[in-house]
Amino acid sequence: MRPLTRRQLLRDTAALSGVLTWQAEARGQDLTPAASLGRPAADQATQAWLSRQLPALCQQFAVPGAQLCLLRGGQTIWTLCYGTKRAGQPQAAIQADTVFEAASMSKPVFAWLAMRACELGRLALDRPVAEQMPEAALQAFFADTHATPAQQQTWRAQITPRHLLSHRSGLPNWREEDAESKPDRPALGLAFQPGSDFRYSGEGYALLQNCLEHIEGQLLQDMAQRQLFEPQAMRHSGFVLTPALDALRARGHAEDGQALPLARYAQANAGYTLYTTAKDYARFLSLMIAQAPSQMLSPQVEVKSRPPIQRPGLAHSDSVQWSLGFALNPTAQGVIAYHSGANSTGFRAYSQFSPTRKSGLVFLSNGLSGHEVWQTLVAEMGDL
Repeated sequence: MRPLTRRQLLRDTAALSGVLTWQAEARGQDLTPAASLGRPAADQATQAWLSRQLPALCQQFAVPGAQLCLLRGGQTIWTLCYGTKRAGQPQAAIQADTVFEAASMSKPVFAWLAMRACELGRLALDRPVAEQMPEAALQAFFADTHATPAQQQTWRAQITPRHLLSHRSGLPNWREEDAESKPDRPALGLAFQPGSDFRYSGEGYALLQNCLEHIEGQLLQDMAQRQLFEPQAMRHSGFVLTPALDALRARGHAEDGQALPLARYAQANAGYTLYTTAKDYARFLSLMIAQAPSQMLSPQVEVKSRPPIQRPGLAHSDSVQWSLGFALNPTAQGVIAYHSGANSTGFRAYSQFSPTRKSGLVFLSNGLSGHEVWQTLVAEMGDL
């Protein structure tokens, strides 16, 4: 199915299909309409187009449910909810407080906590993590059960939080799934000298999590709750599953739309265990737009192996940059920061924002084909 353009949509006022709800966002005691933000026609057309496209694409790609938030002026102005928490159960409609797995979109949230610790002088961005956490904890993380090659020891001693946040440590994305069951498993190795190349790594974020938890004397969940979730009114977010989140969460689905077993993350992992809603994550993007930690959005490395997202009407570079938490799309109209997420438990997610234009988008879905939905939407919308 070829997606409708916004121009075609304005000529077509057929009724919506599927379970669909939307709402304007309250600021203080008043509802602020899109017109007050200076782009009423564009906002209304975008919202009408999304109200048609989201259901159609979710149905096409067997995605049972999704949430989507739009940001203007650094604030959420509109939330769209579609579908159901579980396929075949229309009574369990997706609501604004339905909780999804954010998958790798956990990483920017953790990066914010790490960069805040840097600003407060508790974490040193360019000091080796080996000097900021106990040696025993470092050895346990790398699974040292036999002699580690001298080169690996040298490289390991050079890894800094900056390397880990920008995926330049040389660590793999994740170690072998069955590595923990191997008594003679090899130590976790680095593919290159830290800082010399790019290699996307969830393990790198897990290592920095261990380091930061040692420095702060708190687990990641408690740290995030105290420093971010409570101050920003992110009431439906957590790095571990709580009874309150469990009662609200959607179930993940495979590419064919079949429900998958529920995952219960009892231990936080900075790389993938964030539970949240689109509205909560949009509050995090609002914070990034208003006051991102120093250096967090500064480009650290050019990633030629990853093509930039094609954004209509926006001239862009031929490669992606990576900051201390987000991927960056340089364009002639300013940089667009973004991150996607995919958990094999049946969830796909995407978010983006423009620090210059103060616009943004958050998309969460409970289907492994959800990337087909957000990629189609972004290819048409660009920077909103």
